[in-house]
Amino acid sequence: MGEALKEFGKHLLNLALAIAIYLLIQPFLKGNNTLRLILVGVAFYFVLIILGIVLINLGDKLEKGGNKNG
Repeated sequence: MGEALKEFGKHLLNLALAIAIYLLIQPFLKGNNTLRLILVGVAFYFVLIILGIVLINLGDKLEKGGNKNG
């Protein structure tokens, strides 16, 4: 269970990077950046980063706890 949570957290971090590129960097390069698009991108980015880090840490704690008992 711990390894699955860690891997899911890593996937969320990768998704956050893709969102940062698509919603934050690309509009600046094309010149059609809007405040709404930037705010949505930043919000999604931070939510996914925080959730990914929490899941990685939780998975790590579950793995270490499982190794003590087993």
